Amino acid sequence: MYVRCVDNWAELERYRSAWDALSEGCVFRSWTWISTWWRHFGEPDARRELRVYLAFSDVAAEPESLAGVLPCYVEASWTQGRVLRLLGDGEACSDHLGLLATVNTDQSAAAIATFIAELGDWDLLDLAAVDSDDAATTALLDVLTLNDCTTSRLLADRCWVIDLPPTWAEFLVMQSKSHRKQLRQLDARVLQSERATWRLVTSPADFASAWSTLVDLHQRRRISLGEPGCFASRTWAAFHWDAAQQLLAEGRLRLSLLELDGAPIAAEYHLAGARATFAYQGGVEPSRLDDEPGQLSTICAIKQAIAEGHAHFDLLRGDEPYKAHWRAVPRQALRLVAVPPRMWPKLRHNAWKGARGMAHATRQLTGLFS
Repeated sequence: MYVRCVDNWAELERYRSAWDALSEGCVFRSWTWISTWWRHFGEPDARRELRVYLAFSDVAAEPESLAGVLPCYVEASWTQGRVLRLLGDGEACSDHLGLLATVNTDQSAAAIATFIAELGDWDLLDLAAVDSDDAATTALLDVLTLNDCTTSRLLADRCWVIDLPPTWAEFLVMQSKSHRKQLRQLDARVLQSERATWRLVTSPADFASAWSTLVDLHQRRRISLGEPGCFASRTWAAFHWDAAQQLLAEGRLRLSLLELDGAPIAAEYHLAGARATFAYQGGVEPSRLDDEPGQLSTICAIKQAIAEGHAHFDLLRGDEPYKAHWRAVPRQALRLVAVPPRMWPKLRHNAWKGARGMAHATRQLTGLFS
């Protein structure tokens, strides 16, 4: 394997198709998602430098020989030094990140890990939102261990996934008796009536209006719960405005609106992968909660995913109780950490861990005596 590190996004353009082939249909690993993330969260931040590691089956480094991609950036920190992280992490809440490799995964992982270890221009590797069954990325950590790095696998937020059957009728059978009855009644009484209209945005001409409705419903619902709402962040909002329109053009956006009695009561911002629908974000009308807009909108979204032949409806990270109610099952995610075998990175990391531990203990003691 031949490995090179790219620190200029323009140099990566020629590998776009090969990159997407390695992403295996996961939107969060796609060229569009990652490149847009870098444009909004990476380039404007002077602390961040691009580091994309490419593994090739031969030294010519042509797109057709691309075997693996580890899309990273280095972030400079006073407390942790130069931290190597995955593109897409942090505020964007991307899930299922990691090393992109579909064939010769062990070789790609070994080649990139050895290259990173020998390069030595980092003080900490911190890979978030990695699936526990991601063989390629966990293999990369194993090779770093063999290169004398101190490594850890830490539990992260679990992702909840519904394994979809071929039909809506079969999906109902999966539900508890009470939930099945509730869903059937809502479907027949509301969604099948003239009161309800559900529509999926498929045209750029309809995007801006639907997006505005999503933002409005989301923000007003979160504010009613005493929260700022995701769209309060200008960078987050700008990133998704940009990414969503690109995904719409690619046929991978599932932006939907549910109207009841002529007024919008729910909006969903979902993403379509090759075999899964990712339920990323949404909003409901806070004054119409008695109409159960969340349940109604989810029924429509799951029906759409089944109609498209998707095998999974991915509710993403977080242990909210409603997920198990829909018969989603948790899948563990990991945070993979590595410290190179040099004195200063080890000392710095141990000091940082000690400070974090003291802060945690202080919070616990404060809670006990407050």
